[in-house]
Amino acid sequence: MPIREFSSTGVPRAKIAFYKELPSASDLERFKERKFECVPCTMEDLQNPGFVTLLDAVVFSQNPEKRNALQPVLRAVIPLLLNNDVRTYVRIAWDPDEGEGARKLVIDTLLDLRVPLANIRREEWERIPKKFREREGSNLAPYIYIFDCTESWASVAHTVCDHPAGNAPNTKLKFDGHDIQSLGQDGYDERLMLLQRAFSNCHTLHLEKMTDGLSGAPVFKAYASQHPLVGGWKYDWPSLHLVKLGPRKKIVDEYDKYIGHALDYVPYHLGPKLRLDRCNLGSSQGILVGDFVEGTEAIRDCAPAGRGGHAIANLFDKTLGAWRKQAQRNTHRTLRQFLEEKWLDEDKKEIILPPARAKIVSKLGGTPVVTPLRAIFNRCSQSQVLTGPAHGDLHATNVLVRNGDAIIIDFEKMEDEFPMLYDPASLEGGLLVEGFGSDKRSKDDPRKLLESILPLYNLEILNNFVISCHATNPSSWFYDCVGQIRTLSRHAELSDGQYALVLAVCLIRKGCNSHSFDDPAYENLRAISFILGQKILTQIDQQATQLVS
Repeated sequence: MPIREFSSTGVPRAKIAFYKELPSASDLERFKERKFECVPCTMEDLQNPGFVTLLDAVVFSQNPEKRNALQPVLRAVIPLLLNNDVRTYVRIAWDPDEGEGARKLVIDTLLDLRVPLANIRREEWERIPKKFREREGSNLAPYIYIFDCTESWASVAHTVCDHPAGNAPNTKLKFDGHDIQSLGQDGYDERLMLLQRAFSNCHTLHLEKMTDGLSGAPVFKAYASQHPLVGGWKYDWPSLHLVKLGPRKKIVDEYDKYIGHALDYVPYHLGPKLRLDRCNLGSSQGILVGDFVEGTEAIRDCAPAGRGGHAIANLFDKTLGAWRKQAQRNTHRTLRQFLEEKWLDEDKKEIILPPARAKIVSKLGGTPVVTPLRAIFNRCSQSQVLTGPAHGDLHATNVLVRNGDAIIIDFEKMEDEFPMLYDPASLEGGLLVEGFGSDKRSKDDPRKLLESILPLYNLEILNNFVISCHATNPSSWFYDCVGQIRTLSRHAELSDGQYALVLAVCLIRKGCNSHSFDDPAYENLRAISFILGQKILTQIDQQATQLVS
């Protein structure tokens, strides 16, 4: 049971609005005895921000004689309600023919709106497109909660009063630093309200935008100045936070995985610490707020300077140690089945090289085609693998280093059960496409860079040992890091060549990343990544052919 402080003031917003008309006096008493003020409202009221911001919840009741009348109202007011964290409930009308017509009208409307739903049936949940579908039964508020026609007012009152809204948006919050309007006008109002809700006890918020990743969720360093005397603290000095704004589904996934795995298994000083009281969701976007990890540098930056070896050892031994110790032989799915989706994009189509990058691949001697490589992988990856919890996106900017400690961030793509070889292979690929960014060869002479690291991707080297690289070679740091990663990963192979197969998939996928990089160095590095993945699979195919013959 968490520590809670008794408050005689009750919930932050103690007003419940009922669309069109109030329940009977006896039913209304169920809400009033819980100290909630109950008021009727119209559609015009629910489009008024001044009215909405004072509400804890809104209850809509479908009229059995005019079952179509509620749909246009829901379309007009739902986003504003959810963005203000107003808990929203819809009571389905009794259907005279005892069918599902009344419920279907409401569910269809809400599915079209792409808003989060709760207390829905499995078949309704499965109709939500995967890019918007949150974990079944997660019920992360705010959402539209559906009451079936059989639900009594006593049950409705119990649910509504037991799940109050959080603090209202602080419309007086002052912003300075980075202007979030630069993120675009589409969704600006919702992003603004998310920040106003997250920092409702503050008077000023200073934002500094951090280097963009490729996830589509901008990240900020935030200095929050709280109102004096909050909690008895008399000094007005800003607290430092990390703020991440992004699509609701991405924020929900990362929050879910942080709560389920990072909180319990990643050592306290080796992972981010979310401020759960400041994390919030809206109708289509969300915000994560955590403590800012100071005094760190991405492994992308420290590895080329020769400071990556100890951090890599710490990463797999300490930071990810509790996950990796849970590894078990998976007898239900093969390596091919686990990695099948890594060959597909978000639209479930086979990944391809962007046209401009495909030309670079051809120029460097590669063949810019994915399909035959996927076929080789499918033929050669029918073996069982060791699986366990995996980060799922362990690239070179998701690992931060401080005094030799490896700190991981960004849990959005974490998997409960995934090949244990995937994280190491992903890190090796990440160091390749990001760590050489400041190396002049990546821009001026990519062929020379490719030739300098090509020996690492000889199949004999991959499957047996790692060769050294002369210290004067500017690629020597990469040899050292790769040697460390592969040495620490060898125990996770159930059969020879599994790491090579997983690494090939990671390299090809990074090469096919659809993001267009302004710096030609990073386009060249992505092309090199594809070529190396192709080289690995081609060698594996040749070896398999020789064994058969």
